Amino acid sequence: MRLLFLCILSIVLRLAVLTVTPMGEPHEYEQVVIAQNALNGDGFGMAWPYQPLDSARALQWKSDPTPHPSAFMPPFVPAVATAVFSVAGGERFGIMVMLVLQCLVGGLIPWLIHRIARRMASERASMIAATWSLIFIPGLVSSATPAGAVWYTVCGLVVVDLAQRVLEGERREWLFGIALGFLTLMRSEFLALGVVMCCLPLLKRNWKGAALALSMMMVVISPWLVRNAAEFGQPVGIITHPWREMWRGANVHASGSGYAADGWNIWEGERYPQIIAKLDAVPLTQTFELEADKVFREEVMSYIKEDPARWLMLGLKKVLMLWTIDPYYPKGKSLAYMVPTLLTGLTLLIGLALALRRLLRERAWTSHAVPILLIAAGMTGLFAITYVLPRYQTYLFTICMPLIAVVADRFLVRGRQ
Repeated sequence: MRLLFLCILSIVLRLAVLTVTPMGEPHEYEQVVIAQNALNGDGFGMAWPYQPLDSARALQWKSDPTPHPSAFMPPFVPAVATAVFSVAGGERFGIMVMLVLQCLVGGLIPWLIHRIARRMASERASMIAATWSLIFIPGLVSSATPAGAVWYTVCGLVVVDLAQRVLEGERREWLFGIALGFLTLMRSEFLALGVVMCCLPLLKRNWKGAALALSMMMVVISPWLVRNAAEFGQPVGIITHPWREMWRGANVHASGSGYAADGWNIWEGERYPQIIAKLDAVPLTQTFELEADKVFREEVMSYIKEDPARWLMLGLKKVLMLWTIDPYYPKGKSLAYMVPTLLTGLTLLIGLALALRRLLRERAWTSHAVPILLIAAGMTGLFAITYVLPRYQTYLFTICMPLIAVVADRFLVRGRQ
């Protein structure tokens, strides 16, 4: 009953945050733009998000919402938004319905955290971890924005839960692969990290299980990969702009955050006229997005070659920011962001250290902490070469939150017994 209460309270708190948090400009979210374009019959895509300097190109961008084939965003969240908008409309009411749905989905988080943590710690410690998700304010706010971070937070926890069950010997490899497939359609980096996680059954020498998990993952993502290959005339991954993501964390104004030191949102805008000129020069063909991303690849490689040490130090700075706070975030001076983020990040680092220490000491490679450690390592490496935003912290912290039970057992629960 206590756990059910936490799940209901999670929904209530998320709805409360939704009522008091200004939604801002929803049309700035790519997920909303793609869904609205699909609803209007313009195709499931969007124009590359920049303001052309070339007058002819600017006219094309203004008159045609999908002037080229697009796979700019992972498809899951825009697809959910499209489904909601088809019923509730694509304007403010429909967006609000989508956000309410996200609040309901967020109600699963305490249950999943408790379920995962209970395999690693005591009941009391697991309840502490589940409750922590209710006081982690950035996690509650994630339901109130169209970016949809709550979807891949919940799916990430489902993946960890299923991974633990597979390592326990349950025959859930097929379901594990399906969950990884959906997570890949939400977060493109799991196209690689998901393949690695499909190998977890090999820790128990379960070759068939690993093959089944990988096969099911590919079954889920293959329609999107086939669609992209048909759209672009060549094999394409989940998204078309990985180098742009790296460039936002590797340029002359890079701070490690998605924002510059003065709070300016780093993107191919007025501070980078040379990039705008290069994008304007890319022919508007079937492979426009692929060629546009090459512009950012050249910029990133030039930045790294110019001063490799600077790039490496910036990467270390991103790791530090990821597990503490993003000081460049415009709302980063808010206590509602700083306090829960710092407390959660530092507690999780202790939990990761405890779990890793136990893993190395006992050499229990099938430990229940292994899936969390793998995701934490993979995502930390990813953000070290891209950039940090609070919503990225939110879903990573929440996926790792079951480790708070390990910390609670070590310093609170057992200490009182």
